[in-house]
Amino acid sequence: MNSLLQVYIHIDMDAYYAQAEQKLLNIPEDQPVCARQWNSLIAINYPARDAGIKRGMLSEEAIKLCPNVMLPHVETFKVIDGKMVFSTLKDKYIQHNQYEEKVSLRYYRQESKLIFTTIKRFCNCVEKGGTDEGYIQVSEKELEDIEAQQFYGHLMKELPEDYQLTEQDHLLRRASLLCQNIRDAIYTETKYKCSAGISFNKMLAKLASATNKPNKQTIILECMLPECISNIGINKIRGFGGKVQEALLESGLKTVGQAQTLSIYELQSLFGDKAQYIYDKLRGYDDEIVKKEVDLKNKSILSLKNIKKTSSREVIIQSLELILHDITMRVTDYYEDSNLVPSVLVIHYHNVEKGSHQKSEPIYLTLPIESFRLTIEERVHSILNQIQDNEMFPLIHIGISCRYFKPMIQGIQNPITMFFKKILEQQEYEKQAKLAEMQGKMISPDDYYSCSICGQEIMKKDKESHDDFHIAENLDKEMNPKKRKYKSLQQTNSNSQSNVNSKSKSKQQGLTSILQFLKKQ
Repeated sequence: MNSLLQVYIHIDMDAYYAQAEQKLLNIPEDQPVCARQWNSLIAINYPARDAGIKRGMLSEEAIKLCPNVMLPHVETFKVIDGKMVFSTLKDKYIQHNQYEEKVSLRYYRQESKLIFTTIKRFCNCVEKGGTDEGYIQVSEKELEDIEAQQFYGHLMKELPEDYQLTEQDHLLRRASLLCQNIRDAIYTETKYKCSAGISFNKMLAKLASATNKPNKQTIILECMLPECISNIGINKIRGFGGKVQEALLESGLKTVGQAQTLSIYELQSLFGDKAQYIYDKLRGYDDEIVKKEVDLKNKSILSLKNIKKTSSREVIIQSLELILHDITMRVTDYYEDSNLVPSVLVIHYHNVEKGSHQKSEPIYLTLPIESFRLTIEERVHSILNQIQDNEMFPLIHIGISCRYFKPMIQGIQNPITMFFKKILEQQEYEKQAKLAEMQGKMISPDDYYSCSICGQEIMKKDKESHDDFHIAENLDKEMNPKKRKYKSLQQTNSNSQSNVNSKSKSKQQGLTSILQFLKKQ
């Protein structure tokens, strides 16, 4: 396969939690079913949607709309005599106490593992986007034995009768058959239905999978751009969360098509050095790759619990007992799968008057596995003792997350190793505190310079690496002039120099606005 031609598939389970409950309880496919958490509905299958039921509705509202709807509750657990006691199938239709129990997603995660095991039999480069979705980057080898004389699925836009398929189109046609085979295998082996998208980049594959639900697949070819995505909402574009989405919506731009009317210069006035990135994505071009390996730096396991408004540490301790058991179980499961343990533990808490806060400390988990819970508990109480009552209360939710997973530090835990372990912990704590302090410092305009090549404002300390980037980019352009990432650049190349000149005339003004944008980020 030409290295410039890429094939991506996005697999998205249809109303996954509801499907999982149907499978568990042997409920027919045409029966309206909603997965319930406490008294709120968190997943709605398609027969229930046809009856007008929506996600987030209360159970009573759903029953009024559809008297025969089934509302099984997700699995929960209590802690009794220091042990986790899970709800049973008999508890599926009773009312649960959200203050004495905690939701467990254990069953959904187990089913998700089965689904991804099936997917990985067909393709090697797979990235989990959650328990119910995944991205696949298809290799040449995985397509070599597949011949397809037609597209399998729905084309996002009808092709002209005289259209000649490109080399890339032929690959996507073969990938559509591969995708159909994957979806068939998932249903045969696990009984789950899913939708899918097939395209030449990750972003478009995800957009395509959401177009024809449920249980269908959709293909986007390059010739269909940018018109075929013009009616899609801005909020559906991967990477357009936060301030990008907010700025576009405030400008009255709700769809991709409306945002496509903005020139590169108008986007620069809104987003500074992010303008080209946004311009490309609005036209369907994106260079994000599938991350086969877990990003250990960003790996996080989080467990939260909502509680009644309280100013009592005793109430917090009761809630933390549930959270401690839950996160210990999940950290243990992850260790058994990956041989990795967290190096930082974080307490999250939400003060009604002062908002959300968090406080962290390093953590060192060692064998035996049975010691994990006690180590996590000790670290949690160490952090809690540092938080003053006026910082924490009144409180409405609290949680624990474990982050930055690394291989376990092995060794015999004798007094000497324990002594050095404490030194390491203190060094790590000081490192984290120093990093937080550095990140909190204000950025000065004097720390930046204007790049004469691209016009971007770059931190002076990054000048050498930024210059190297332009050297490498120029070499890449010479060697690969037809590379897709340069197509949108060519559209604005004739005017780029004049834009740089205009920026330099008002350098201080432009610098100030970009710095303000970066600080908000």
